Amino acid sequence: MHTRVTDIHAVMEAVFQQETRGILLEDAMVRFDRPGHTREIAHLGYCHEGRHTAHYYTFGTMLGQLDERTGLEILRELAKLQITDTASPSYGGFRWYREERQVNDTNAAFFILRPLVILAFTYPEVIPASHWEVISQMLRHAGAWFSHECREPILYYPNKIISDGAMLLAISHLLHDETYLAEGIAFFEKWEDYTARRGWGWGENISLVYLAVILNALQVASKVFAAHGHGLEARMQARIEEILNFLRFHDGQEMVPTIRSYNFAGETVRFDLAWAVAGVAKLEDVPVEMLTMNHLLMLLMFKDRLPEALQAKPAVPRVRVDRVFDESAAYSWIGRTTRLGSLNRFPVIKGSYQWQDWGLGWQSFPVSFSVAGEQVSYLRWYVDLGDEVRTHPGETYRVSYLKPALFRETYFPGVETRSAQHEHCLLTVRSMDAVNHHAAELADEWVIHRFTGELAEIVTAAEGRTWYVLRYPHTAVAVTALSGIRAGEAARGPIAVTIEREAEPDRIKLRQVLWRGEAGTVQQPRLEAGWAVISLEAVPAEDIDAYLEQVRIEDRSFADGESPRTPSTYIRDITMKIGGRKAVHLQVDPYQ
Repeated sequence: MHTRVTDIHAVMEAVFQQETRGILLEDAMVRFDRPGHTREIAHLGYCHEGRHTAHYYTFGTMLGQLDERTGLEILRELAKLQITDTASPSYGGFRWYREERQVNDTNAAFFILRPLVILAFTYPEVIPASHWEVISQMLRHAGAWFSHECREPILYYPNKIISDGAMLLAISHLLHDETYLAEGIAFFEKWEDYTARRGWGWGENISLVYLAVILNALQVASKVFAAHGHGLEARMQARIEEILNFLRFHDGQEMVPTIRSYNFAGETVRFDLAWAVAGVAKLEDVPVEMLTMNHLLMLLMFKDRLPEALQAKPAVPRVRVDRVFDESAAYSWIGRTTRLGSLNRFPVIKGSYQWQDWGLGWQSFPVSFSVAGEQVSYLRWYVDLGDEVRTHPGETYRVSYLKPALFRETYFPGVETRSAQHEHCLLTVRSMDAVNHHAAELADEWVIHRFTGELAEIVTAAEGRTWYVLRYPHTAVAVTALSGIRAGEAARGPIAVTIEREAEPDRIKLRQVLWRGEAGTVQQPRLEAGWAVISLEAVPAEDIDAYLEQVRIEDRSFADGESPRTPSTYIRDITMKIGGRKAVHLQVDPYQ
């Protein structure tokens, strides 16, 4: 174990030097010459960020790179970001940036305090008494904030609320506060009950980005429970193992599907230190340039749990179904060269898809497939408003974060994806209800970045169906359009697929255009687009045409006689058969 700890220190030293090279510490805070991410200061050309400053203090102190005076100045500036007015509804909370005048969201508190708490848990001996006086004062104020958040918890927002609960427990432990300990225990009992009954809320259990945050929080909570001999320690460790098993299944590759991801470029591999904790990657094999101080927090929390050897490669093909929330689940199939995934229903919680200032639609990938060494391809809503384009998933983080809704209006259509999948075969129907919005074009599209293979169009003799076959050197994927509802139409009908090639960024798009015209108000009770996807990795290239001739898709709409329906709200029943055998079946009821 001593050798491994020594290796960890070497990694931390290298990452700290890399991240702080050329950094500007201005008035004891890290300055970036770019805007902050919150709406209040997005117009500025610079910002002083609390979270990165806290990371700088934590690892600078741990590695002996900061003298006591400089460290104290940094902590005092961080303390100025905290709301210390006991009469304020934000008492104990933090602003993200020095330039902000108000608390713009509830997450800054745990993100800024987390590195300080982790340092106090793992290397308390490096914190001078003068520093601890400032840190403990911040923790005392923050106790009230986290206590409030955990008494009225947003249980569907797991990375935020688990982190709040972990910080409350950490404060109780570090400040020897029995009241906060009792509140922290009560919170985790409530969260554990909710998660067992209903699932992981709006879906961060299938998000690489937020699983890393959750792992750190669960480990902090587990350490406090262990120190107090509480039985919840075992429950926290079971949740950690659940997450690590999920990561092992995906074996270091981007998840398909995924919620709350920012992989807009469709990269097949995205690094996170969580892969090393899961035994999927070796720490010593990770290039230092891929690591940040944020990653190092996980290294501190899990340094005693890093596996000595890599996990055995899981067999292929393989399937995993992960419950997300209530009856919503993620289905992932992994083959030798391709991966295909879908959510049976997205959004998984009503009200979470889009608002004017937040939402999961722009940052989630409910239907996607991945080709090894090539790209993750994903379905995306496209809306041209006449003077700007908005998409779900987004084009870039910064643009979509500040404009997370598909339309400008303050009321929103009901946007939903319904899918069914069995192994390498997928059916999906995408819809917008109650569209009454300004637009010049509405489309649903497959986005395929950096495609260098051959795109073939194969029209089957049996059905006259056009399949778009993406031929790669080592595999192939087939996509076809199902019937849908375009603006101005009352019932489902065929929709042609158009192919667009873009040089910048380098990609192709398979598109179903549901409306195109002069910018104006589009009124439509329901829009629909439908797709079928088949991985052809098991089919020799020369046999693809014959294989697709065996595919039949039955797509029928009907009224059930139990509820009044117009054709656009008829129940839709779709079955894909291959060689006469049912491959996958999807039924969509617009009323459910």
